Amino acid sequence: MRKALSGLSLTAALVSGQGFADPITLDALQSAGVALTEAQATSVAVAEGDALVEAIASIVAAKPDAAATIVGAAVFAAPVQAVAIVAAAVTAAPDQAAAIVAAAVSAVPNRAADIVAAAVAAAPDRAAAIVAAAIAAAPDQAIAITAAATSAAPDQADAISNAAQDAVADNAIMSTSNAVSGSSPRSSGSSGGSAGSGGEGNAAASSSAPSDSGGGGSASPN
Repeated sequence: MRKALSGLSLTAALVSGQGFADPITLDALQSAGVALTEAQATSVAVAEGDALVEAIASIVAAKPDAAATIVGAAVFAAPVQAVAIVAAAVTAAPDQAAAIVAAAVSAVPNRAADIVAAAVAAAPDRAAAIVAAAIAAAPDQAIAITAAATSAAPDQADAISNAAQDAVADNAIMSTSNAVSGSSPRSSGSSGGSAGSGGEGNAAASSSAPSDSGGGGSASPN
């Protein structure tokens, strides 16, 4: 149904002489399961640059609960517009700021600092949550993320710093836990192998004992 709608929307755009500038983003949104009206699909299909940013923000405003999915798909399809898309989306749905940033950073982690700066500037009161979400999505960029957020909202510096420290600590705990979990089977296997070897050694020792005692072993039955 969505593919049919997309086809109709694109056909309508072509007939109207608009052409279509960004079918990739439209395909990404629909592939992500975002249900679009015909008007929304057309607005994305024919948009580029600022018009695309506005189209995505409009969809986020209409579907705030799907903001993360919408932004993640849009940013992945149009990474050049990532920062502008995030800023517009956070402005349209500030309650979803952390989820929006997490999705965007996961889609284009190399833009993490710029994405965070734009999001924090759009919703400074959400700075701590934004930083925590961004660091969770791209822990190797924690320093750059924290610096960008602090520059965008200096009044939130303490909250940002605390959130960053907590996020880094959480990530370290998770990494350690994953490392331990990943190594446990090998350790157990190794221990099992040693135990098995020890058992074989004991068995060998037991079997050789009667042979050493010679007559003692045969005297027992008699």
